[in-house]
Amino acid sequence: MQLTEKEVALAVALAVLGFALSSRQWLLFLDGLNPFQGLIVYYLILYFSLYILSRLELVVFGFKIKEPLQTFGLLLITFAFFICVDWESPYVQLATRGNLETVGNITPVLFQSEDGATWFLWQQAFPWLQIETLRVLTYVLTPFVLTLIGGLLVSEKVKLSW
Repeated sequence: MQLTEKEVALAVALAVLGFALSSRQWLLFLDGLNPFQGLIVYYLILYFSLYILSRLELVVFGFKIKEPLQTFGLLLITFAFFICVDWESPYVQLATRGNLETVGNITPVLFQSEDGATWFLWQQAFPWLQIETLRVLTYVLTPFVLTLIGGLLVSEKVKLSW
């Protein structure tokens, strides 16, 4: 198994995207928008991220799936991407409001997203970690690792033998 330069570059790009889009300043900016404005910003990020990544040939559209593991690899890369661009974890409440006191009254469905579930997993595994460390584990390390694994699977370097 071997990763190409492009697969590593995609992992780095998603880690940088996750770091930037999980910053407190960014979340406070989003917190000042109404739901419609926030949705427009979200879809602009989705569009330009996919466009730029495809222009850099880091995301390829239209290739043929030949192995079941390729589908799983795409799923991992997609999951990693949405960790970076979704803002539905308790971290967002902490970064924008400084506390979790209102979270107890919010449905857990709100946090059943890529970043919410990843935050929950890291927080449960390491409850003593500082918020900033959990942020880096959730929004930087996890997308980076999932993208590397997904890149290996998508590029047909791993084959199932039944």
